[in-house]
Amino acid sequence: MSPGSTAGVPRLSRDHLSRPRLLAELGDDELPLRVVRAPAGYGKTALLAEWAHERPAGSATVWVTADDECATRLGFWSRVVALLGTVHPGLAGVEVGADAVGHLPTLLPPLLDTVDRPLTLVVDAAEQVDPRVEHDLLRLVRHSARLQLAVGTRRDGELTDPATQLSVDAVTLGPRTLAFTADESTRLASELRSPLTAEQVVALHETSDGWPLAVRAGLRPQREHPWPAAGENDQLSRLQRMLVGDLEQLPGFDDLVLLSVVDGVGVRQAELLDVDLDGHPILAAVEDRGLGGWEDGLGEPRFRLQPLVRDALRRRLDDDRLRAAHRRLADWYEDRGERAAAFESAVIAQEWQRARTHLGQAFREVAGGLDKHWVRRADVPRQVLRAQPLLALFVGVAHYAVGDVAKAVRMLTAGVATAEWQRLSRHGRVSVDHVWIQGMLTLGLRFAGRDELVQPALRRLHGMLPRAADPTGELDHLRPLIVTQTATTHLLLDRVDDAVRALAARPAGTVRGSGALHPESLTVLAHATAGRVTLARAALAELVEPGLPRFFNAGFYAIPKHVGAAYVHLEDHRPDAAADALAQVLPHWPTMEWWPIVLHARTLQRWHADGPAEALRLLESGLDEKSRKPLGAAMRAMLTAQRAELLLAAGRPAEARRLIPSRRIRPYPRLAVAKARGLLLDGDHARALAITAAPEHEHRGTPRDRLHLSLIAASARLRSGDPAAAARAFADAVALSDDTGLRSPFAAMPRSDFRTLAAGLPELRSDVDRFPALFPEPDALVSLTRRESAVLAELATSDTLSVIAGRLGVAAGTVKSQCRAVYRKLGVSGRAEAVAEARRRGLL
Repeated sequence: MSPGSTAGVPRLSRDHLSRPRLLAELGDDELPLRVVRAPAGYGKTALLAEWAHERPAGSATVWVTADDECATRLGFWSRVVALLGTVHPGLAGVEVGADAVGHLPTLLPPLLDTVDRPLTLVVDAAEQVDPRVEHDLLRLVRHSARLQLAVGTRRDGELTDPATQLSVDAVTLGPRTLAFTADESTRLASELRSPLTAEQVVALHETSDGWPLAVRAGLRPQREHPWPAAGENDQLSRLQRMLVGDLEQLPGFDDLVLLSVVDGVGVRQAELLDVDLDGHPILAAVEDRGLGGWEDGLGEPRFRLQPLVRDALRRRLDDDRLRAAHRRLADWYEDRGERAAAFESAVIAQEWQRARTHLGQAFREVAGGLDKHWVRRADVPRQVLRAQPLLALFVGVAHYAVGDVAKAVRMLTAGVATAEWQRLSRHGRVSVDHVWIQGMLTLGLRFAGRDELVQPALRRLHGMLPRAADPTGELDHLRPLIVTQTATTHLLLDRVDDAVRALAARPAGTVRGSGALHPESLTVLAHATAGRVTLARAALAELVEPGLPRFFNAGFYAIPKHVGAAYVHLEDHRPDAAADALAQVLPHWPTMEWWPIVLHARTLQRWHADGPAEALRLLESGLDEKSRKPLGAAMRAMLTAQRAELLLAAGRPAEARRLIPSRRIRPYPRLAVAKARGLLLDGDHARALAITAAPEHEHRGTPRDRLHLSLIAASARLRSGDPAAAARAFADAVALSDDTGLRSPFAAMPRSDFRTLAAGLPELRSDVDRFPALFPEPDALVSLTRRESAVLAELATSDTLSVIAGRLGVAAGTVKSQCRAVYRKLGVSGRAEAVAEARRRGLL
């Protein structure tokens, strides 16, 4: 780009009225935010265009108009990044994926700040985009030192909120400021050579209160179109009729009506509709009147009508012409690979099977590319929804997204019932629709935490696949999604080996974009969770070394990779690196389904870095925060086992015992590990050994579970006076550790037992000694109450007892009494000794 250049800024119309007072309000200094907010017809676009054209020399200005193609968050940021790529070579050719779009406001500033010139981003018609984009733009401005933002919008939002004005230097122009002054109305009348007298111009200005669109319309000859007309009850309808009526007599008006089906029509799109834009007579008239104009930007120029005009023109298009136009557009979008636009055009054209095909072959792409109000622009007859269960499902979800919950529930229920009725009426024959519906039911049960129903639903889904009639090969497109969702389901059921097998059987090379790396990301997590550290490390290297797509790490496809990497970092004695990996997941925390596994990993990292008391606090606060979220039995067992072990490590064995009654451990090896460890620390070696020898844990447990159980068995046998059996159990554990690369479970052993059994293994001893001791020695275990544990943790700070009492919400005398109890149990006489002894025992 050359100095002072622009990308996408609209040309000024020939009857544009320059407004120096407003340009002065916007200013040319380096102000982070400028907002022009007013209803339609106040000249927002024209003002911003004039201001953009007059940006200082040496600056760069990028203009984005929020049309149908960028109304979604993904579409908007895709266009912004593409245009910014003309300014910054580092962004050239970058594709934005749905999984990373929410993190661009924090990822872009470091890149934009390296631009060697002032950069301005202008967003016009911002009311058309997903409301989250306003928040994104505000974050972008706050994080970037080089970027200035100017926004034109019809609505109030976060950018115009008074709180925003206090936190960001901003200028906001509203309707009162944008309204014509009497002098501006007079100047416009002169430039337009209006037939109105000076007195009539003043009367028009006063009647319209300076509304620019009304003033412009009134200054033009009204000819045979009186105002108002019969049946018109509001000013907007009258103005639309005046504006369009004024065009109706011009040659080519029917072409203009047809072009209104597209928001911003290009030359090739117009040719599909049998309209030649080159030198078309009516376009010059539309541009002269300020009702539309040409825009330059990405690709070919587009002619964009003002929204009021486009809306009025579309109402004149009969159903047959509308459907015929969208049939052609659907062909065009298909050729360009724009699945979402092709789907919407197919729906409007009432080509239901075509729409159904797009859904079946690119469900995620269609769902991510449509703005949430598309369903209100489409009318899908009931009989079509009954015949197309997948379409009914998709339309139902769309109604849910716009708040029509009751309608959504009716459609979803009807879609499932129709699919099942079709299957039964065809003597059990399975169609692709049945596979889709069964997959959605499986996901719904998983979201609801109904583990006991998820497994049979998943088995039924996979039983359908080989029997499904699929003449068009649609299942070939669906299988990669089924594989990743099957693996995700197994991981959330804590059936890690099943997840690994599902991922190993995936088809190759059928998914594009960041989603293509989702299976590899899941593989890292599956191996790391199981304790196959060597395989996890290799899978992580295989994923990362070829180079990840830009912004992949910020997306939801990368969540499993980050969690798996954290487990690997802990094995490498790098808790800080594990914390950094998990920090990349936290932006997804409010909405992610992975939260139980993420919470488990964060708690484990905190345990290694800061001790059991801090880890227990983190775990309990996370569970409180997610208390209203459904939690399946397997994930509940995982977090319960972790909580029980933290209670043991923090010297609260009585609470740990109550968490895990013996009858609960059979289906869940993680609970068996925690129960056996508690029995070992209690000195009940026989019962601990009985749990470690149970055959079901050998079959269902992961290598991590089996290693823990083997080491507990080794300690129990050593303390029972059977050193030979203890040595055999320890040797088995070492062999499993060598095979998997897993070392951290050795740090959970009583250190005295480990040193005795590993006496002849100096390399292992050196490695394990780098881990913190995770549990106290059995003979050093003291039983502290919850309150005593909290007081002990506070004693490690430098605060006085009165400050600690205030923080705990109790009297200072109560804290002193609890301190004395702690000192007695630890066998010490003062605060410093208590902290030192607690650290020695592994309680802090």
